[in-house]
Amino acid sequence: MVLPAETEERVKRRALNACQDNLRKVVELERKMPQMAECFATGKKDCARQLFSEIKLGEEEVIKARRLVSQELAEIGAILVSREDFLRFTNLTSEIADFTEGIAFYLLEIMEHNWNVPSDIKRDLVKLSEAVLDSVIKLR
Repeated sequence: MVLPAETEERVKRRALNACQDNLRKVVELERKMPQMAECFATGKKDCARQLFSEIKLGEEEVIKARRLVSQELAEIGAILVSREDFLRFTNLTSEIADFTEGIAFYLLEIMEHNWNVPSDIKRDLVKLSEAVLDSVIKLR
């Protein structure tokens, strides 16, 4: 009788570690969003540009981490029955990073075009970005 080189528990741990790494990068990216909203609210274009470039780099890191999860699950093979759940989870968390980059882009463009946004909307946007960060941290 031949035993598999890796047990199901070890395989689950490997997949979970890859997913946690992906989610950690999403949280790092999401931490920049309240800062971006604050720059938007105060009108600091240079700060917003810098944060947007950091967010773009963070988005690329999230994409790499998602690919790593997919590669890890492909290497694991049929030992892990619930690998679709891991893929679904990483795709959903990667969407959070996509939305973060998109929102940061729109905020920067609004600032670049000098559009007039009421201050109460800016305040509410900062509160919303902080609430989203809290939600993502709880998800982690």
